[in-house]
Amino acid sequence: MTFLQQLSNAIDIQQQRQDQEYNELMGRPLQERVSRGYTMTNLHAEFEFYDGAPTRFAPAPTGTQRYIDRVRIRCDYNISKFREGTQVRLSHGPLSFVMEIERDDVNDFTLHSGTYEVKNNLIDIRNCPHDGWEVNAVNSDITYRLLRATWENLYARPDFCDHLERFLTGQFQNRYRESPSPTCGNPSQNEAIRKAFTCNYFHLIQGPPGTGKTFTIAKIVYYLMKSGKKVFVTAPTHTAINNCLNAIANELQDKRFVVKVGERHQADEILHNPHITRKSSLRIRDYQSNPELSQAGFVVGGTPFALCYPASKKLEGWQFDYVIVDEAAQMSIPLALPAIMHGRRLIFVGDHQQLDPIVPQDTGNRFFDCSVFKRLADLYPQDITLLDQSYRLNDNLIRIPNGLFYDGRITAAHELERPYTSFTCPRAPQIVNHPSGELLVVHHEFDSLGRSPYEANLTADIVSDLLSNGVPISEIGVMSPYRAQIREVKRALLEQCGPEVATALFIDTVERMQGQERDYIIYTLSNSNPAEVEDRLEFFYSPNRLNVAVTRARMKCVVIANEKIFTFCDELLQNPTTPPPLQRGAEVFRRYYDAATRLEMVAEEEDW
Repeated sequence: MTFLQQLSNAIDIQQQRQDQEYNELMGRPLQERVSRGYTMTNLHAEFEFYDGAPTRFAPAPTGTQRYIDRVRIRCDYNISKFREGTQVRLSHGPLSFVMEIERDDVNDFTLHSGTYEVKNNLIDIRNCPHDGWEVNAVNSDITYRLLRATWENLYARPDFCDHLERFLTGQFQNRYRESPSPTCGNPSQNEAIRKAFTCNYFHLIQGPPGTGKTFTIAKIVYYLMKSGKKVFVTAPTHTAINNCLNAIANELQDKRFVVKVGERHQADEILHNPHITRKSSLRIRDYQSNPELSQAGFVVGGTPFALCYPASKKLEGWQFDYVIVDEAAQMSIPLALPAIMHGRRLIFVGDHQQLDPIVPQDTGNRFFDCSVFKRLADLYPQDITLLDQSYRLNDNLIRIPNGLFYDGRITAAHELERPYTSFTCPRAPQIVNHPSGELLVVHHEFDSLGRSPYEANLTADIVSDLLSNGVPISEIGVMSPYRAQIREVKRALLEQCGPEVATALFIDTVERMQGQERDYIIYTLSNSNPAEVEDRLEFFYSPNRLNVAVTRARMKCVVIANEKIFTFCDELLQNPTTPPPLQRGAEVFRRYYDAATRLEMVAEEEDW
């Protein structure tokens, strides 16, 4: 099968799997969909309407009809899997509107009519009930349409298609020019920067946790900009792109040089950076006629989808001197292709020991074997620069991840800064003042599937003690594998610490935390019976997700878990039918349990 045929099949498979999963989900009983967080019922809705037509493409409303701008939703108990940016369907009998989650609080949230759907969100305000609304997950084909546009562009370029196949099958001979190394970082960072400049086509930079990956990207882009290059910075998520752009903009200090392409809800991390220009699109002809933007060195940040012309016209006409792909170990090969097609030189930055891309499993299609970074790292090991000094993890915190994932190749840039025994802690003194910076808190409380009120309350206790001892709220982070547990923690914080803390504290999934750090990290695994989630065991026992979770802290990392999580590992390891990836995950979790500093919670200590 040719390269193009296999890519076409991969694009079809991805949509077919998505359709199949969605149809199976929506075919289940309503109560099951509600309990699993894919449907919400009995909602109260307050509407806000546009004054006239929302866009020039929408006809003017007549009579008592109005276009929906926003809907503020109230519910009794929100356990949904929805988050900001998610498309959902708001319905009430024959009324049905596709909208986006704009703001997500503990129970209340706000929907907004997206750019493409707003023209369909027209309602007669005389028939606009407030109670009894329902929200469901939406099955979208936008990814299919964008990737299909990429396929069509490749089909029109057979010479480049041949080049791409040779590159992705290890047949490309990369070369580097002779050049002195810069002296802006440590030796491994300087080597990565030098090779990024001197490669004739591509280079790979592996950045384990805290080794200055973003710093290295910012320095590479800074020097490229000074030499007049056009650079595209991309990643699988807007958060990762924004973090890179913040670092780059702080080097350049001039908004003429840095543009982020995306929507308002995709720009949270850069909203207050005065050195970044934000645009919803930037076609090449619009850029060239804009005197407020640099026409020499210039950097654009956006997802690869922005390059999928004509399905997306956000970056129509661009060809960049350099494309830098951050978090490339989290990017699938199909998603990477639009970025690869639009760069004369390519720099892939990532760590294949951290989070993998979410792709269809067991397809037999080589485009879904692994991430683009892992594929290239396996094919071109001589073209990898390993950043080998961690500025985040001290000697105590680096011990476990270095042993489990990096064969002892990473060193800590600093030793343990101070013991953790000086706080006044009325709620969780055994945890907060434990002398170890890495701590596994093991308990025996059994809760609901994917949601643990016990762990949520314990997390709130720890947060309360840290805040009462002067730890800034910006230096505390809470993570969980499950969205349901994120909401449970927010509820516990709302009760114990008030709405300001519940709103301001970083509480999210591990995926949203990759690339970030805090002084204090709490990871609540919130699963007391893993045998009940057989269809998602590989997700839960992902060694890469565990690696990300235990490497976000600068001072102290607390992992909270039920004992069953680790005893079940033995069952998986002894079962000959356990798939190899799950075998590896169970083995890593068991080794983590054996290596961690453990604190066992007993009955009389569970309530303070």
